[in-house]
Amino acid sequence: MKNRNKVRCAAAVVAALVVALPVSSATAVAAAGSGRSHQKEASVLRQDLDAVVAGGPTSALVEVRDAGRTGRSVRATSGTAVAGTRKPVDPTGHFRAGSVTKTFVATTVLQLVDERRLALDDTVDRWLPGLVPDGDRITVRELLNHTSGLYDVTDTLPLKPPTAFLPIRYRTWTTTELVHRATEQPAVFSPGTSYHYSSTDYLVLGLLVERVTRHSYADEISRRILQPLDMRDTWLPGTNPRIPGSHAHHYIPDGAGGVVDITEMNPSVMNAAGELISSAADLNTFTTALLGGRLLPPRLLREMATPSDPSQTGLGLQTMALTCGATAYGHDGDALGSSTWTFATPGGRAVTLSVAWGTGRPAKAAVTALLDDALCHA
Repeated sequence: MKNRNKVRCAAAVVAALVVALPVSSATAVAAAGSGRSHQKEASVLRQDLDAVVAGGPTSALVEVRDAGRTGRSVRATSGTAVAGTRKPVDPTGHFRAGSVTKTFVATTVLQLVDERRLALDDTVDRWLPGLVPDGDRITVRELLNHTSGLYDVTDTLPLKPPTAFLPIRYRTWTTTELVHRATEQPAVFSPGTSYHYSSTDYLVLGLLVERVTRHSYADEISRRILQPLDMRDTWLPGTNPRIPGSHAHHYIPDGAGGVVDITEMNPSVMNAAGELISSAADLNTFTTALLGGRLLPPRLLREMATPSDPSQTGLGLQTMALTCGATAYGHDGDALGSSTWTFATPGGRAVTLSVAWGTGRPAKAAVTALLDDALCHA
């Protein structure tokens, strides 16, 4: 990364000293010396988190950080780390972050654009000739904002019901193999004419990063993002099926009212579109650093955050309108057995929520209420 990119920052991320507070159905962790308003915030967060788990998931954890105003963090957990036990959930634990990976890949691509090593209007064939149909027409921009028309590789996998994936949970996939699996299906539309969320777009971007830099996309993300931000609880595991360190188990419904543990699986099937493992604290660090200008120059950050017709997203960032009138930016992500949301406001308030599935997935209304309460807290 260029030196001038390293020093851009709208506001420094202030680390919070945290102590445990005893609760009943959830555990909150708050900044030392917090007052009554902080305790009220933690109480609302616990209630929201309990509502998320009540719909069928086995556990959930959340961290809310106010890097811009108070420097405080609030953490809470709900449920159990292992189904059928009373093992508590570690609020600092690790989880599969799914498509949140896409924002890391997009940031890396945009840094290469800033370095003039590639351009948003470059075609896929300019760098990876013959990889995909219409590669002479699909641009880097269209891959980033899901307007390429490429078929979503996720829809080619045996995921309905989720237990159909179990026979291949340890299989190793290559990026090219996954791309070819997707392009065996017809394009959804002509490039640039509509919007269709497709993980295939980010598989191609992963290969593009490797072609331009001569390094793996994982190495580039580590060098450009994880190391400078001291994100020691974040990994791109490649083919390693395990989640390192403390973590809640991830589950899928077994179809008979029970669950199957899917914590271990070969993440190569998600690749550059979803293999990331992280923690709530690390993802809040990343999102606040990105929106604070520490990773991209203003012109590219604006493009990243601004949806442009016909896309419904920016260049690797999603937007969320809040009831308090603010707009949050970030990404959500699913991995089999878990879901993650990480969003922040430009003022430095951030939230990351991770939910382990169980007999059901988290209800959208409960998740939306938690994210809104977390980001709109005065």
